[in-house]
Amino acid sequence: MYIIDEHTCIECGFCQKICPKEAIEKTEIAYKITGKCVSCGLCVKKCPVDAISK
Repeated sequence: MYIIDEHTCIECGFCQKICPKEAIEKTEIAYKITGKCVSCGLCVKKCPVDAISK
């Protein structure tokens, strides 16, 4: 499962838009990856600030 670093994340929402499984949710504090994640890696490849890692 991937993790979004809330300190690096600029909250652009791009990861949420491109996720094919809709596994990224916006909380009051930051974006979070849910259990729907199938580890396709698309969010990692497309994040403009490299805020997502394993």
